[in-house]
Amino acid sequence: MTQASVTVVISPRDRYSGIIACIENLYRCTPEPFLLKVLDLGYPAHIKRQLNVLLQHKANAEIVELGLMIPMDAVSKIRDSITTPYTMLLDNDSNVTPGWLPPLLETALSSGAAVVNPLTLEKEGVDEGATLRNHLYTNAIQVVDVEGKEYLIEHKSYRRALPQDIPQQVADSEMFELHGVLFLTKALQQIELPSMVIREHIDIGIQLRKLGYKLLSQPESVIIFDNLGTRMSWFDMRFFFYRWDPKLTYTSSRLFEQRWHYNFYAEHAMYHWVFRRKVFLVCRWLHLPISVSNKVVRVVAKLKTLIKPVWNPLSDPAAIARPAELDRFTHQPQG
Repeated sequence: MTQASVTVVISPRDRYSGIIACIENLYRCTPEPFLLKVLDLGYPAHIKRQLNVLLQHKANAEIVELGLMIPMDAVSKIRDSITTPYTMLLDNDSNVTPGWLPPLLETALSSGAAVVNPLTLEKEGVDEGATLRNHLYTNAIQVVDVEGKEYLIEHKSYRRALPQDIPQQVADSEMFELHGVLFLTKALQQIELPSMVIREHIDIGIQLRKLGYKLLSQPESVIIFDNLGTRMSWFDMRFFFYRWDPKLTYTSSRLFEQRWHYNFYAEHAMYHWVFRRKVFLVCRWLHLPISVSNKVVRVVAKLKTLIKPVWNPLSDPAAIARPAELDRFTHQPQG
């Protein structure tokens, strides 16, 4: 058997359910040899039993029981045990598609990049739009001034564009997202993995670029993630509300600011986004259709902003933003 060059690490993102389908799909779409680490961050007993049955005869797979914790902390605990040249971080609500792996590995090998993004598409869910649309092709960090203070903006190219409208060329990217991303393992083991639930991918991207690594996007590789459109089970709520706890999101913002001396223009909009996702989740749990759930979200979110407006002093911040100069970012180690 050919030696595996990649370890796939699957972690919960929003929910526990979906992990079985994610793993089954991974094996179905990946004829190439790979190793698999399934991070158990508190899966309920019945899912653990299903995982054990599913993987009991898979010599390339292991379940790593870590208990309830955020995904970044979990990856921090297992990354030094990865022995393959490449590591694929995959959320359990994301699915790879046929032929996903070779383009990523070929691009990584030929370029020496620390990160290669697949084209990440999102299914219909929170916010109305096409049933399948772009979530991430490339992204970049920009800077905008507000009353003499600089704030960061994350710019995603082709955001929510239709898949057929996305360029098919390999492109430079400044960041990535954790729905699914291929890392050069030695680069992953070289950096700090900040204990964050938001903006962690930006922190890591800045670290890698300051170390001189390339980050690329390879649209020939495609993954699709579930944007909360699939109804959650009751046991998923434990992880979702833990993962998106307001204290954790706020602490993540402060840690990023402490580490890089910048704050995000959209910090309050991010908290509002988390609130909207929670309302949508509850609507779907009550069996409301996606379209109705989004209408409820709009109404509830509007009422919330009447009481507590989202800070947004610029009419069009993206129009006046400029590229960030990474050499100006100074790093304060975590902890």
